[in-house]
Amino acid sequence: MQTEVSAEGVKNIIKELGYELVDDKGSVFSIRGSSGIKIICGVEEEILEITVPLVSVSESKLTREVALAMLWQDNGLSTSHIELVRCKGDQVRVVLMNYCKLSELGADDRDDIETALEFIELDTVRARTLLSALAG
Repeated sequence: MQTEVSAEGVKNIIKELGYELVDDKGSVFSIRGSSGIKIICGVEEEILEITVPLVSVSESKLTREVALAMLWQDNGLSTSHIELVRCKGDQVRVVLMNYCKLSELGADDRDDIETALEFIELDTVRARTLLSALAG
């Protein structure tokens, strides 16, 4: 079945894939799969943005070594990218992000959504390992 891209249509596909809708604010919503990882999603026009906040730390903890580990091409993050977001005070939130472009919410889009969600879950586990140095 093909239909126009909408937040409701994307949510329906995600629920069919076995994810639980845990917070729904229209075009921005949170889901959780069997991994237990909370994933924030946003639908804007034909783009599904997928985000997982990893950790918030003081900027001084973001050493050169940690920053480089997040950026090297062989760090194990297959499709996602890491972004640093400034917060109040000297806090920095480390966020993992991915997206997929949708067309008609047909079988191809369903596969793209499933793949993007699976990759961000795998990348979250890998990224948390990379960032474990920040915990101390």
